Amino acid sequence: MSGKVISILDVGSRTNALLTAGLSVSLRQETKRKIALFDFSFFPIKGKMKILFNLPLEKNFISLIPFIDQLNARMLEGYFETHSSGVDLLSGCFNRSEISGIKPEHLIKIVSFLSQIYDYTLINLDNDFNDNSLALLDRSNLIILMVTSDRLSLEGAKEILSILYSFHYAPQSIKIVLNIGNIEETFFPSGVEDYLKKEIFYKINYDCKKKSSFVTMNREIFNGLNFRQIPFYKSVQGLTWKLLEENVFVAEGLGKGRLTLGEKKKPNDTGLKLNNDEGNNQDNIKNQQLINNKIDRLKTTIQERLISEMDLKGLDFKEAGINLEKGKEVKQKIKGMVERLLNEEGSFITNRRQREKIISDLLDDILGLGPLERLLKDSSVSEIMVNKKDEIYIEKQGKIELTDIKLASNRQLLTIIERIVAPLGRHIDESSPLVDARLKDGSRVNAIIPPLALDGPAITIRKFTEKKLVPDDLINLGSISKEMIEFIRVCVQLKKNIIISGGTGSGKTTFLNIISSFIPQDERIITIEDSAELKLPQGHVVRLESRPPNIEGEGEISIRRLLINCLRMRPDRIIIGECRGGEAIDMLQAMNTGHEGSLTTLHANNPRDALSRLETMVLMSGMELPSRAIRDQIANSINIIVQLNRLNDGTRKLTCISEVTGLQGDVITTADIFKFIQKGIDEQGKIMGKFEFTGVIPSFIEKTKTHNVSFDESIFRKYL
Repeated sequence: MSGKVISILDVGSRTNALLTAGLSVSLRQETKRKIALFDFSFFPIKGKMKILFNLPLEKNFISLIPFIDQLNARMLEGYFETHSSGVDLLSGCFNRSEISGIKPEHLIKIVSFLSQIYDYTLINLDNDFNDNSLALLDRSNLIILMVTSDRLSLEGAKEILSILYSFHYAPQSIKIVLNIGNIEETFFPSGVEDYLKKEIFYKINYDCKKKSSFVTMNREIFNGLNFRQIPFYKSVQGLTWKLLEENVFVAEGLGKGRLTLGEKKKPNDTGLKLNNDEGNNQDNIKNQQLINNKIDRLKTTIQERLISEMDLKGLDFKEAGINLEKGKEVKQKIKGMVERLLNEEGSFITNRRQREKIISDLLDDILGLGPLERLLKDSSVSEIMVNKKDEIYIEKQGKIELTDIKLASNRQLLTIIERIVAPLGRHIDESSPLVDARLKDGSRVNAIIPPLALDGPAITIRKFTEKKLVPDDLINLGSISKEMIEFIRVCVQLKKNIIISGGTGSGKTTFLNIISSFIPQDERIITIEDSAELKLPQGHVVRLESRPPNIEGEGEISIRRLLINCLRMRPDRIIIGECRGGEAIDMLQAMNTGHEGSLTTLHANNPRDALSRLETMVLMSGMELPSRAIRDQIANSINIIVQLNRLNDGTRKLTCISEVTGLQGDVITTADIFKFIQKGIDEQGKIMGKFEFTGVIPSFIEKTKTHNVSFDESIFRKYL
């Protein structure tokens, strides 16, 4: 059995409680079905239904909570009181302090249980819209607002409707019941509908000011047996039959499975659930496909109407992509349009969780990156890799996994790429089929399209971490030891030139960000990057970003050109996001001519490979220098090489810190200071090991005393 749940919201009208009680009695009398009344309204009077029914309730919902996991029908009898009409009443709580003990999961369990026992469960509910009231509304099959035609009641109803719509409850699941008993003082029904912009479902004629009304409220209808002879009952009786005859109840509940306000949705949570009966698996799959197809057609219809209306409204999308305030304004307008069109086109969607998802999907398609938005919002995802429209991978905790997200077409994927690059003044087409860009949050994007990408457009997004990591975070993650990060701090403050070496995705830029925080506040720092990712905490920072050529192949500003210009900007420190070409010679010359303390990253598998790659990049500059001269320049410029690696278990480790000690013959000599030594693999497949000091103490450590740099010498003694 799955009974219907009706929530009656308190709009502040004088007949709201009376309607709830009367409707419960009428349903019982007219249908002879089992009726439960759950009084969950506490303001301004607690226990309203107990008072109206004049029942001696001693127990309430609060006293039921400790036993709710063992709930059964027999136990429930001790908490309900049966009225002479046959309605079973459960009161919420009697003391204001008790309300804090009620949790949404308690209410979900009780309502689910009641709907299994009773044909109809009526809930008398306050309008404060907290997690508890939303949990009850989500389990309801219908919401009723009882309104009188005075200005205060209508204003309250208007506000409540606005809130319900903001939570994406379907308009057709909310019914307005108007009391016209004192209508001569205020609005006529047509005026009420215009004011609320909603059709009146039913009109009750009951004047609360008449003496007979008080008699009804205090004695007759709830304490007698001849209910049908009371005028108020006859009015509510008509509402009862209309509810039953028109079958206005939503089948599954308005938001079944809804998360509470404090929780976040999982990115892949669709809110669409199947029947778990194993015998009906094939039917479930077919039914789900029909639902998905119907929703897809609905989205297409709304998008087509939206595009037509947006053209008329002349919304400036390009400006919105650049201007933050303009972007918020455009998003708000479009959201309002989407909600209105969903109400007009999607009347068959009554579950508010489905409605929320449809609205979110449409906004992502129109303003964002479509289905990829869910992955961008998932903080556990560090990288998104779209190989083709129906093959999307992500990286979580260093491990790559295939998602079930698919894009509709290559055209949608290409639209997403264009939406990324357009606000940055960049373009992508067959003549320029690849592009590097960044999102508003700093995430780095690489996109490539046919003819270079054979299977269709492909995107790789390296997500920007909103949380700014600090050294302690790396220590807690086991990526580095406390002694190693202390040594790096000393190197930075002694103005040693440092190269951070590592493979793709090993954490080079993240580590560069972290150790840059060791630079003193009073130094002028200039950063040079292809795509600006560095976020330094210091105040005196100038950020430079290279520029690719335009569509005519002109206007390119390279890293090398920015570096040359940077030397005229009086830098104390130069930080190059990544060294990858001919700028290497200019960087080495800068390091060797008064710009100590420079930092950069490059791709290499170990410190020795890093030196070889640096030599190769110098040769790429076009300067014909002998190998001996290049190596001499490197040996005199680079002081420290920090090696990062992403290990087989997905973890990132600082595996080696090496000092460049000089040049012997034609060979650049290095000395390892700290190393990560792998010991084995545990039962979970995690690599075990420890960080070790090799015993080599760099010669420049003595300079800490003359350069006023604090240094804890115990970081070396600990290992000796």
